Order: sequence, then C-alpha cells, then structure tokens
Amino acid sequence: MVDSKDARSELQVSRSPAGFTRRALLASLAASAATACSAPRHFVGVGPASEVAGRSHTIYIATVRAPATDPTVFFSGERSPRINFATVNVHIPPNHVIGQLELPRSLPPDPERHFVIKDPQILDEAGFRSVVGADARSRPRGQRDALMWIHGFNTTLSEAILRLAQFVEDTEYSGVPLLFSWASDARITSYVYDINSALIARDAISYVASALGRSSFDKVDIVAHSMGNLLAMEAIRGGSQLNLFDSTGKLASVVLAAPDIDYELFAAQVSSIPPESRGFFVLISSDDRALRLSGLIARRPRVGDIDAGGVRQIRTSLRKGRTAVPYAAPS
Repeated sequence: MVDSKDARSELQVSRSPAGFTRRALLASLAASAATACSAPRHFVGVGPASEVAGRSHTIYIATVRAPATDPTVFFSGERSPRINFATVNVHIPPNHVIGQLELPRSLPPDPERHFVIKDPQILDEAGFRSVVGADARSRPRGQRDALMWIHGFNTTLSEAILRLAQFVEDTEYSGVPLLFSWASDARITSYVYDINSALIARDAISYVASALGRSSFDKVDIVAHSMGNLLAMEAIRGGSQLNLFDSTGKLASVVLAAPDIDYELFAAQVSSIPPESRGFFVLISSDDRALRLSGLIARRPRVGDIDAGGVRQIRTSLRKGRTAVPYAAPS
C-alpha cells in the first residue's frame, strides 16, 4: 500500500469504476498481479469430463497469439498476423475467497478446490460476433455491458483467462467479459519481446474495441493490468489523434491497474488525449515487486510504482480525469 499520508490524502475516489465495489475491485486486481509460482501455467481444457456443481463464467477471447499444438496451451506466446477468436468456460470452486486465485500444484485441477478452464472453442470472426451479440441481446436493455480485459507482462493465455474470471467473480460483474490477449512470451527474461508484442497488437485491439462500440452493447469498460496498460494507452492515444476514441460514447470507464509504463511516456500519451476524455482510474502501489523489477530492467520509473509527488503529478496530468487509487500489491 502507498505509505505516505500525503499520497493517501491525494487519493480519494467519489465512486468505484464501472460500478464495481471498491473492496472487490482492489482485492481482485491486487491478486491478479501475482502468479502462484508452483502452479501449472497451461491447463486449458484440463479437468473432469463430467459436469461439476458450482458457478461458471463464459470468457470470450480475441487474441493475436498464434494457435498452439498443445491443446492445454490453446494459444501460444508466438505472434499471429491475424486476430483469432475463441471462448472458454471457467468453473469457480465452491469455497472461492475474494482476492484469491485457487490453483492446483499439479494437474488435473480439483473442481471442488480449484478454478477449471473447460469447453475451449475456436471460432471464426463471424461466429464470434454472433455468440457475443447473442449474449448481449439476452440481457435487458440498459444492462448490456461489456468488459474488455487486457493482461500484462509474463502471462500465459491460461493465466489471463483465470485472472479475468476471478475478476468477474470477485466484483460480481454482470456484463459480458472479453479478454484481449496479446502475445506475451510468459518468461521473466522476455521483457523486450513482450513490449514489442504489446505494441504490435495496437491495430488489433483498436479493431476489437471499435467493433464493441458499434455492437448492441450499451456501455463498455476497459481494465488493463501491468504492461497491458502500454497497449491500452497507445490504442487510446492513436484513436484520439484520429478523433475515433470513444466515438460512439459507450465507454464507461478505463481502469489502469499497476501501469508498467515509463512515467514520461505516460505523460506524453495523456497529453494527446482531450481533457474531457481522460476518465481514467489509475491504480498504483509503492510495494509492487513486479513493477520494481520492470523499473530496474527499463532503468526508468513506472507509473504504477510512484511516490506521493508522482501521484500529484498524475492528477495534474489527468486534470479532468478520475483519480489515482492506491492498492496493496501481493507480498
């Protein structure tokens, strides 16, 4: 948690982004920053063949990862020249605790105790648009919400799916969750590869976001984590320069969690966005070890790992934006 009293006095919120409860939002995002080191990193479709009791969430996936030959990987860390589309269902264990991601130490997972990714399906774009649209239209008008989740550095597709499912469960999000997955190599030594993969995905995420805006959804929320914020901000900046950012007026909120972005780059990105469009929630922490590592590699401070003075500068940069909010990073 940010320790400075000055920082805490600066960081007040009038409401929670996207209607999520603040406690669940911050707990879930803090947990999403951690990966259980002893847990398997790929287990799409690994689990009991029979139905199991409990809740589940359908996760829609748009990705620029290349398809994998291993079905448990589903889509790899290799880059694809085209956008691929898929769906999965994620089973939530009956005794799930908010802020925790219950994973097995070895496969297969036990549905009584662990999250399970099941029913993977690869779709073409037309099929994907059809199932997402049907899900949206199955909800009453005024409640047709979509959430686009953008994962961070060193993340497999399985991990991204699970973190989004956990976020949906913990925040009691009732809309349609969509994962945009860029081609992270999922290795701590592949920082530069991951930065380039995120940047390569700019056109693809803009295409998907534009399609969401033109769809039957009433509003769209964006949640980005870690290096996913670099991709989100670059897409927003590009859209703003072309007067295309939120051209349909459906964007409800943008949550930037633990942004792994060079501080000066972030200031430049924000400056290109009209003040009235800077409705961002920036979640920060001064004790996030992953961001500390990123700062050491990049030799520059990251937006998500700043002190009280940095908080005040972010608020000044955003001006008409929402706020920056401290959160507890996982120990």
